[in-house]
Amino acid sequence: MKTIKWSRTQEKIIHTYMDTYKILLEEKDLSPKNPIINRVLTELVSLISKPLDQHMAEEILNHDQIRSIRGDMLDKLTIAETSMENHYANFFVGSVNTLEDFRSFLYWGNYKELIKTEINELKKVKNDSQSFAFVGTGPLPLSPLLLQQELGANMTCLDIDEQAYSLGKRIIKQLKGETTSNYIMNDGALHDYGEFDLVWIASLVPNKEEILERIYETNPDATVAIRSVDGIHQLLYEPVDATKFSKVICQEVGRTIADSFIINSTIFYTFR
Repeated sequence: MKTIKWSRTQEKIIHTYMDTYKILLEEKDLSPKNPIINRVLTELVSLISKPLDQHMAEEILNHDQIRSIRGDMLDKLTIAETSMENHYANFFVGSVNTLEDFRSFLYWGNYKELIKTEINELKKVKNDSQSFAFVGTGPLPLSPLLLQQELGANMTCLDIDEQAYSLGKRIIKQLKGETTSNYIMNDGALHDYGEFDLVWIASLVPNKEEILERIYETNPDATVAIRSVDGIHQLLYEPVDATKFSKVICQEVGRTIADSFIINSTIFYTFR
Protein backbone atom coordinates (compact mmCIF):
# COMPACT_ATOMS: atom_id res chain seq x y z
CA MET A 1 0.00 0.00 0.00
CA LYS A 2 1.34 3.39 -1.01
CA THR A 3 2.24 5.69 1.86
CA ILE A 4 1.06 9.25 1.33
CA LYS A 5 3.18 12.11 2.54
CA TRP A 6 0.62 14.64 3.65
CA SER A 7 1.22 18.35 3.16
CA ARG A 8 0.55 20.81 5.99
CA THR A 9 -2.57 22.00 4.19
CA GLN A 10 -3.90 18.46 3.87
CA GLU A 11 -3.18 17.69 7.50
CA LYS A 12 -4.91 20.88 8.61
CA ILE A 13 -8.02 20.11 6.55
CA ILE A 14 -8.20 16.53 7.83
CA HIS A 15 -7.72 17.51 11.48
CA THR A 16 -10.15 20.44 11.26
CA TYR A 17 -12.79 18.27 9.59
CA MET A 18 -12.48 15.55 12.20
CA ASP A 19 -12.44 18.00 15.11
CA THR A 20 -15.51 19.78 13.71
CA TYR A 21 -17.28 16.43 13.36
CA LYS A 22 -16.65 15.64 17.03
CA ILE A 23 -18.05 19.03 18.08
CA LEU A 24 -21.14 18.61 15.90
CA LEU A 25 -21.77 15.26 17.58
CA GLU A 26 -21.42 16.78 21.05
CA GLU A 27 -23.50 19.94 20.54
CA LYS A 28 -27.29 19.68 20.66
CA ASP A 29 -27.94 23.13 19.17
CA LEU A 30 -26.48 23.37 15.64
CA SER A 31 -28.06 26.76 14.92
CA PRO A 32 -26.35 30.19 14.75
CA LYS A 33 -27.54 30.78 18.30
CA ASN A 34 -24.71 28.52 19.42
CA PRO A 35 -21.39 30.48 19.27
CA ILE A 36 -19.39 27.24 19.22
CA ILE A 37 -21.16 26.11 16.06
CA ASN A 38 -20.68 29.53 14.48
CA ARG A 39 -16.97 29.42 15.18
CA VAL A 40 -16.15 25.89 14.03
CA LEU A 41 -18.29 25.99 10.89
CA THR A 42 -16.92 29.38 9.86
CA GLU A 43 -13.38 28.04 10.27
CA LEU A 44 -14.16 24.84 8.36
CA VAL A 45 -15.86 26.54 5.41
CA SER A 46 -13.11 29.16 5.21
CA LEU A 47 -10.43 26.47 5.13
CA ILE A 48 -12.17 24.29 2.55
CA SER A 49 -12.96 27.30 0.35
CA LYS A 50 -9.27 27.96 -0.30
CA PRO A 51 -7.90 26.72 -3.66
CA LEU A 52 -6.53 23.18 -3.50
CA ASP A 53 -4.94 20.94 -6.13
CA GLN A 54 -7.38 18.28 -7.36
CA HIS A 55 -4.94 15.46 -6.63
CA MET A 56 -4.50 16.66 -3.05
CA ALA A 57 -8.27 16.94 -2.67
CA GLU A 58 -8.76 13.36 -3.87
CA GLU A 59 -6.17 12.11 -1.37
CA ILE A 60 -8.07 13.81 1.46
CA LEU A 61 -11.43 12.45 0.28
CA ASN A 62 -9.95 8.94 0.17
CA HIS A 63 -8.40 9.22 3.63
CA ASP A 64 -9.74 6.28 5.68
CA GLN A 65 -10.93 8.37 8.63
CA ILE A 66 -12.50 11.01 6.39
CA ARG A 67 -14.37 8.35 4.44
CA SER A 68 -15.60 6.75 7.66
CA ILE A 69 -17.22 9.94 8.98
CA ARG A 70 -18.11 11.89 5.81
CA GLY A 71 -21.66 10.50 5.46
CA ASP A 72 -22.59 11.33 9.06
CA MET A 73 -20.81 14.66 8.78
CA LEU A 74 -22.87 15.65 5.73
CA ASP A 75 -26.04 14.83 7.68
CA LYS A 76 -24.90 17.08 10.53
CA LEU A 77 -23.97 19.88 8.10
CA THR A 78 -27.41 19.63 6.50
CA ILE A 79 -29.02 20.07 9.92
CA ALA A 80 -26.75 23.03 10.65
CA GLU A 81 -27.49 24.73 7.33
CA THR A 82 -31.23 24.18 7.71
CA SER A 83 -31.08 25.61 11.24
CA MET A 84 -29.15 28.61 9.94
CA GLU A 85 -31.70 29.29 7.21
CA ASN A 86 -34.60 28.95 9.65
CA HIS A 87 -32.85 31.32 12.05
CA TYR A 88 -32.40 34.04 9.44
CA ALA A 89 -35.80 33.47 7.88
CA ASN A 90 -37.44 34.13 11.25
CA PHE A 91 -35.30 37.26 11.55
CA PHE A 92 -36.33 38.59 8.13
CA VAL A 93 -40.04 37.76 8.37
CA GLY A 94 -41.83 41.06 8.89
CA SER A 95 -38.71 43.17 8.35
CA VAL A 96 -38.03 43.08 4.59
CA ASN A 97 -39.83 44.92 1.82
CA THR A 98 -37.39 44.59 -1.07
CA LEU A 99 -34.72 42.13 -2.10
CA GLU A 100 -31.98 44.55 -1.09
CA ASP A 101 -33.20 44.35 2.51
CA PHE A 102 -31.46 40.97 2.72
CA ARG A 103 -28.05 42.61 2.45
CA SER A 104 -27.37 42.05 6.14
CA PHE A 105 -27.52 38.28 5.61
CA LEU A 106 -24.14 36.70 6.27
CA TYR A 107 -23.90 35.00 2.86
CA TRP A 108 -25.67 37.64 0.75
CA GLY A 109 -22.55 38.32 -1.34
CA ASN A 110 -21.99 34.60 -1.93
CA TYR A 111 -25.56 34.12 -3.10
CA LYS A 112 -25.33 37.04 -5.51
CA GLU A 113 -22.04 35.79 -6.95
CA LEU A 114 -23.41 32.26 -7.33
CA ILE A 115 -26.48 33.48 -9.20
CA LYS A 116 -24.36 35.73 -11.43
CA THR A 117 -22.15 32.77 -12.36
CA GLU A 118 -25.18 30.56 -13.02
CA ILE A 119 -26.90 33.15 -15.20
CA ASN A 120 -23.74 33.66 -17.27
CA GLU A 121 -23.59 29.92 -17.96
CA LEU A 122 -27.34 29.66 -18.54
CA LYS A 123 -27.15 32.26 -21.32
CA LYS A 124 -24.87 29.90 -23.26
CA VAL A 125 -27.51 27.19 -23.00
CA LYS A 126 -30.85 28.99 -23.13
CA ASN A 127 -31.84 32.38 -24.52
CA ASP A 128 -34.73 33.20 -22.20
CA SER A 129 -37.12 31.75 -19.64
CA GLN A 130 -40.81 32.51 -19.19
CA SER A 131 -41.39 30.46 -16.07
CA PHE A 132 -39.11 28.53 -13.73
CA ALA A 133 -39.43 26.29 -10.70
CA PHE A 134 -36.94 26.05 -7.85
CA VAL A 135 -37.02 22.73 -5.99
CA GLY A 136 -35.83 22.76 -2.39
CA THR A 137 -36.21 26.47 -1.82
CA GLY A 138 -36.07 26.28 1.95
CA PRO A 139 -37.29 28.96 4.36
CA LEU A 140 -35.00 31.67 2.95
CA PRO A 141 -35.77 31.91 -0.80
CA LEU A 142 -32.81 34.07 -1.83
CA SER A 143 -31.74 31.92 -4.77
CA PRO A 144 -35.11 31.91 -6.57
CA LEU A 145 -35.67 35.59 -5.80
CA LEU A 146 -32.29 36.55 -7.25
CA LEU A 147 -32.93 34.30 -10.25
CA GLN A 148 -36.29 35.94 -10.80
CA GLN A 149 -34.65 39.36 -10.67
CA GLU A 150 -32.17 38.31 -13.36
CA LEU A 151 -34.54 36.30 -15.56
CA GLY A 152 -37.68 38.42 -15.28
CA ALA A 153 -39.65 35.16 -15.30
CA ASN A 154 -42.55 33.78 -13.30
CA MET A 155 -41.26 31.86 -10.27
CA THR A 156 -42.58 28.83 -8.41
CA CYS A 157 -40.90 27.67 -5.20
CA LEU A 158 -41.21 24.06 -4.08
CA ASP A 159 -40.36 22.61 -0.69
CA ILE A 160 -41.51 19.47 1.08
CA ASP A 161 -40.92 20.82 4.60
CA GLU A 162 -43.87 22.56 6.27
CA GLN A 163 -41.79 25.09 8.22
CA ALA A 164 -39.70 26.00 5.17
CA TYR A 165 -42.88 26.42 3.14
CA SER A 166 -44.55 28.60 5.78
CA LEU A 167 -41.58 30.92 6.34
CA GLY A 168 -40.61 31.18 2.69
CA LYS A 169 -44.15 31.97 1.59
CA ARG A 170 -44.49 34.70 4.23
CA ILE A 171 -41.20 36.31 3.17
CA ILE A 172 -42.12 36.37 -0.52
CA LYS A 173 -45.61 37.74 0.16
CA GLN A 174 -44.24 40.75 2.03
CA LEU A 175 -41.92 41.87 -0.78
CA LYS A 176 -43.14 44.93 -2.69
CA GLY A 177 -44.26 44.28 -6.25
CA GLU A 178 -44.05 40.50 -5.78
CA THR A 179 -46.98 39.26 -7.88
CA THR A 180 -45.43 36.65 -10.18
CA SER A 181 -44.54 34.04 -7.59
CA ASN A 182 -46.05 30.89 -6.16
CA TYR A 183 -44.95 28.87 -3.11
CA ILE A 184 -46.00 25.23 -3.02
CA MET A 185 -45.49 22.53 -0.39
CA ASN A 186 -44.86 19.36 -2.33
CA ASP A 187 -42.29 16.66 -3.00
CA GLY A 188 -40.42 17.66 -6.13
CA ALA A 189 -40.65 14.06 -7.33
CA LEU A 190 -44.46 14.34 -7.45
CA HIS A 191 -44.91 17.78 -9.01
CA ASP A 192 -46.06 18.52 -12.57
CA TYR A 193 -43.44 20.63 -14.39
CA GLY A 194 -45.46 21.14 -17.57
CA GLU A 195 -45.59 24.92 -17.24
CA PHE A 196 -41.86 25.48 -16.65
CA ASP A 197 -39.15 25.78 -19.29
CA LEU A 198 -36.46 25.86 -16.58
CA VAL A 199 -36.14 23.91 -13.31
CA TRP A 200 -33.53 24.48 -10.59
CA ILE A 201 -32.73 21.78 -8.01
CA ALA A 202 -30.98 22.83 -4.78
CA SER A 203 -27.87 21.05 -3.58
CA LEU A 204 -29.45 19.75 -0.34
CA VAL A 205 -32.36 18.06 -2.13
CA PRO A 206 -31.81 14.31 -1.53
CA ASN A 207 -33.96 12.72 -4.25
CA LYS A 208 -32.51 14.45 -7.31
CA GLU A 209 -32.77 11.35 -9.51
CA GLU A 210 -36.51 10.93 -8.85
CA ILE A 211 -37.13 14.64 -9.45
CA LEU A 212 -35.24 14.53 -12.74
CA GLU A 213 -37.36 11.56 -13.82
CA ARG A 214 -40.53 13.46 -12.92
CA ILE A 215 -39.40 16.52 -14.89
CA TYR A 216 -38.78 14.30 -17.91
CA GLU A 217 -42.21 12.66 -17.53
CA THR A 218 -44.09 15.96 -17.34
CA ASN A 219 -41.92 18.24 -19.50
CA PRO A 220 -39.07 16.67 -21.54
CA ASP A 221 -38.37 20.05 -23.17
CA ALA A 222 -37.30 21.68 -19.90
CA THR A 223 -33.74 22.69 -19.08
CA VAL A 224 -32.65 21.50 -15.63
CA ALA A 225 -30.00 23.13 -13.42
CA ILE A 226 -28.74 20.99 -10.54
CA ARG A 227 -26.42 22.40 -7.90
CA SER A 228 -23.52 20.12 -7.11
CA VAL A 229 -19.95 20.27 -5.79
CA ASP A 230 -16.52 19.28 -7.05
CA GLY A 231 -13.16 18.52 -5.49
CA ILE A 232 -12.60 19.29 -1.82
CA HIS A 233 -16.07 20.87 -1.54
CA GLN A 234 -17.39 17.30 -1.38
CA LEU A 235 -16.52 17.52 2.31
CA LEU A 236 -19.48 19.88 2.63
CA TYR A 237 -22.08 18.55 0.15
CA GLU A 238 -22.89 15.41 -1.80
CA PRO A 239 -22.04 15.81 -5.50
CA VAL A 240 -24.46 14.98 -8.30
CA ASP A 241 -23.89 11.47 -9.61
CA ALA A 242 -25.11 11.37 -13.21
CA THR A 243 -24.62 7.61 -13.34
CA LYS A 244 -27.76 7.34 -11.19
CA PHE A 245 -29.86 8.99 -13.90
CA SER A 246 -30.60 5.55 -15.30
CA LYS A 247 -34.27 6.06 -16.17
CA VAL A 248 -33.77 9.22 -18.22
CA ILE A 249 -31.36 10.05 -21.01
CA CYS A 250 -30.03 13.53 -20.49
CA GLN A 251 -26.94 15.39 -21.58
CA GLU A 252 -24.82 17.90 -19.75
CA VAL A 253 -24.90 21.16 -21.70
CA GLY A 254 -23.16 23.49 -19.27
CA ARG A 255 -21.37 23.66 -15.94
CA THR A 256 -20.20 26.43 -13.63
CA ILE A 257 -16.91 26.25 -11.75
CA ALA A 258 -16.64 26.92 -8.02
CA ASP A 259 -14.02 29.21 -6.54
CA SER A 260 -12.97 30.52 -3.13
CA PHE A 261 -16.19 32.57 -2.93
CA ILE A 262 -18.61 30.03 -4.41
CA ILE A 263 -18.81 26.49 -3.03
CA ASN A 264 -21.39 25.05 -5.42
CA SER A 265 -20.92 24.19 -9.04
CA THR A 266 -24.09 24.02 -11.14
CA ILE A 267 -24.68 21.49 -13.91
CA PHE A 268 -27.16 22.20 -16.70
CA TYR A 269 -28.96 19.30 -18.38
CA THR A 270 -31.35 18.86 -21.29
CA PHE A 271 -33.17 15.66 -22.21
CA ARG A 272 -32.39 13.79 -25.40
